[in-house]
Amino acid sequence: MANTSKTPAVQKGRSSQLTLWLSVGFVGLIIMSLPSVVLIFFGLLPTIVAFIIDRSKQRNASFCVGGINFCGVFPYMMDLWAGENSMDMSIRILTDVFSLVIMYSAAGFGWMIYMTLPPVIAAFISVMAQHKLATLRASQRQLIEEWGEDVSASQEVLDLRQEIAANEGTDGETGEMPEPLEVDDFLEGIDSILD
Repeated sequence: MANTSKTPAVQKGRSSQLTLWLSVGFVGLIIMSLPSVVLIFFGLLPTIVAFIIDRSKQRNASFCVGGINFCGVFPYMMDLWAGENSMDMSIRILTDVFSLVIMYSAAGFGWMIYMTLPPVIAAFISVMAQHKLATLRASQRQLIEEWGEDVSASQEVLDLRQEIAANEGTDGETGEMPEPLEVDDFLEGIDSILD
């Protein structure tokens, strides 16, 4: 019990420490490279929105949209870093409609991948599973033809046959039954096995 109460406290402490270090790093970035931070903030707005609305544990939408959105922002970051790296240049990039279209359409492409790829993958996996099932059923039919119906019976049924055969005095391996059992006899046999 004591270990479970310490675990959330330790996790909360680590989370607050991580938040503190990220905040210090963000303030350092603002001081050292404000134009880059402004460009990244406004360029990655779709990623921030995806992070806010994505409530899944894995954050799949955030990663999908964020990765491709960053690919749309990165060329303009390189232009900023290779050029004069000033607020004027950053604002010039952000007020250019073409650059915003590239950044935000990359995020839109990320949303498109997030929305369309899982159903395609699920359909592919379903087709593969159906193909494997058909192959296994064909193998099962071949085994039944070779070895008989006992191959397809579950282990519980085979054990029940052996138990009944042992009670009747026949060979349990062959599964020969002296005569068909009545329903009451069958249920009594099951009850005796369960007891």
